[in-house]
Amino acid sequence: MSTDQSEAKTPFHVLIIGGGVGGLCLTQVLRKSGISVTVYERDPSAQFRSQGYRIHINSDGSHALHECLPKHLFNLCLATSKRDQPGRFVTFDEQLNEIHSMPLPVKDGADISRIGTTVNRLTLREILLAGLEGSVQFDKAFERFDQLEDGRIHAHFADGSSAIGDVLIGADGTNSALRTLLVPDAKIVDVGRRIYGKTFITAETRSWIPEPFINGWPRIAGPDGISLMVGAFVKGETFDKATAQFAPSLHLTDTPDYLMWTLSLPAGLPLTDDEFRTADATSLHAIAQEITKDWHTSLKRLIEEVEIAAIFPVMLRSSEPVKPWETSNVTLLGDAIHTMTPGRGEGANTALRDAELLCQKLVDVATKRVPLLQAKVEYETEMLRYGFEAVANSLNRPFKKPGVRKN
Repeated sequence: MSTDQSEAKTPFHVLIIGGGVGGLCLTQVLRKSGISVTVYERDPSAQFRSQGYRIHINSDGSHALHECLPKHLFNLCLATSKRDQPGRFVTFDEQLNEIHSMPLPVKDGADISRIGTTVNRLTLREILLAGLEGSVQFDKAFERFDQLEDGRIHAHFADGSSAIGDVLIGADGTNSALRTLLVPDAKIVDVGRRIYGKTFITAETRSWIPEPFINGWPRIAGPDGISLMVGAFVKGETFDKATAQFAPSLHLTDTPDYLMWTLSLPAGLPLTDDEFRTADATSLHAIAQEITKDWHTSLKRLIEEVEIAAIFPVMLRSSEPVKPWETSNVTLLGDAIHTMTPGRGEGANTALRDAELLCQKLVDVATKRVPLLQAKVEYETEMLRYGFEAVANSLNRPFKKPGVRKN
């Protein structure tokens, strides 16, 4: 998709609910395409809460960022990321005995728009926010919308304010308020509990951590179905050097290199879901240490040396396939419609793919006079297909397409 300010000068205005990865990527490309857009984010600011850790960007996600971002911001993403290198996917047991190994697929780098990288989530969000001053409003919790007589959408927020636009897009995540209104019978199920942590990579860390933990994708298959997944974030360039080259006015929050790990909880752990969700970092650290107390020394050290304040609980959730909906100018993207587990690392990439596809369809409305309803149906047909295929893949299940919704 090649778009610039000269290609699309459109009278319609897009409202996006949610300023996460998918919503901000869509905002960037809509502005790049000359389409008026405003994002409404419920958080008071971009730094209000933890943004999580690393995200692996696959070829779909990389292509979407390449097409959606201004060139200098895409280059900044690459410079601050960990570029995929030859490595292995390795399964170990809890004593670090190797059970299975296979090479990781790596692009040859000839097509820069399809390169595989790993980014820090906060860094990516800060890059996606670059240049969007005036297009993002924080502290705006979406509540409801009305369809006006002229066909436009009137969105209402918890602070009593409202906004009117021609298209309303829900990019507000797994707990999407817009999805609840638009697709009230959509189901999201809990599929597990994990403790997330990060342990900083230092020269000393490299002396005792196995090599695949830095350059590969290791999985620890422990007893009783417990598993530990580990992934490294090692930036290609320092943030100061990268911003000086590609975006001198942009400040990125400095982030030391780290190992992200996620530990599943045993089924018999005497901890309710509510207790798990509200557990503090110190309690979660103690649980992780107890679970792994008999594991290999390096694995115990990985967890012992974690940044305790950064530990958090995650309830893994997964969307069930939904039927298409009829509302003509309201749609969804990313986790707001196809929440998936991190099992295949496709959640953020699928949201980025959504943003690229949806912008293509809206540009067709603006420049080719494609009817908005037609463009929306084309987007949703494709998005629901590949989105729920990705959901099924994350669960290692075959994708079953639902029937057509009848209202």
